Amino acid sequence: MENYILYEQLGSGSRSVVYKGRRKGTLKYVAIVCADKSKRPEIANHVRLSQDLDHPNIVQFYEWYESNNHLWLVVELCTGEF
Repeated sequence: MENYILYEQLGSGSRSVVYKGRRKGTLKYVAIVCADKSKRPEIANHVRLSQDLDHPNIVQFYEWYESNNHLWLVVELCTGEF
């Protein structure tokens, strides 16, 4: 996660928090989901299913990272603007 800058928190759930972020050296914003590592099986399944999806109505998955206590998913930021 050292390649990303985290900005404000966008939302949270019982075991995850979503931040607005940006990869260092770029101007493209992304959503970064920080999930509790106990959810690893569910998240691994989600990653496996969403890696190859490319559709305008489905949030694009970019990459994921694992730290000591958390899983970090980098996904498309949907702002609701056209």
